[in-house]
Amino acid sequence: MTDEHNNIIRDNWLSEIINRDVYKVITENNLAAKATDQTIMESDLLKELQSKPVFLYSKIPITSITSIKFIEGRGFNLIDTNVIFEKPIARHHEYVGNCTLRFATPEDKDKVTQLSRENFTYSRFHLDSNFTRDLANTIKAEWVKNYFIGERGDTMIIALSGNVIAGFLLLIYQDDSLIIDLIATDNDFRRKGIARDMIVYAETQCHEFDQIRVGTQLANMPSMRFYASTGFKIASAQYTFHYHSE
Repeated sequence: MTDEHNNIIRDNWLSEIINRDVYKVITENNLAAKATDQTIMESDLLKELQSKPVFLYSKIPITSITSIKFIEGRGFNLIDTNVIFEKPIARHHEYVGNCTLRFATPEDKDKVTQLSRENFTYSRFHLDSNFTRDLANTIKAEWVKNYFIGERGDTMIIALSGNVIAGFLLLIYQDDSLIIDLIATDNDFRRKGIARDMIVYAETQCHEFDQIRVGTQLANMPSMRFYASTGFKIASAQYTFHYHSE
């Protein structure tokens, strides 16, 4: 069996973490709409994968009704709605917190990884009851650890309260956009303006971008309110579907 097609792509990183085959199913490339030789082959592959222990996931724009019907018809379950926010980069800001801001160094890896392990609640893995909380936490920890080994993200901002890492912001550079890939504030330092200040620091220090973009779960109402209050506007949304076979 081939590991990769246009619409069914093996996720090697996640497969290793959860110790099960993982594939991303992409429906936008006409998998759900056309009966070409390629899509028939991939449909057969999807059926074959679903007959074995596997975890499959698919992210579909909320307006793609054909794709939604297709993926639901294959037994996928809706896990969350990812809302994409964006806003123009603002060059001049005032900081509202009392934290110290800087770019990450290799010495930050262990503390940032632990912070990531302990401070997420609304990720698609946390919302999916087929994942234990410990495994969902591990996925987030390994995600941020990838930055320090050069496998994910372009830069990271650290917020310090005294000598304690109170938060981090992982960023990806994409054309003229600054993408917030992951952001977290330690539970002990919430509601102190730290997340806002990390975004301000990104906007003022990363000069070559025109806009900043971030996605969050619709279920994460504190995050939804936060982005709306800091000038972000909703740009799009997509559903996340999961399929588990033991």
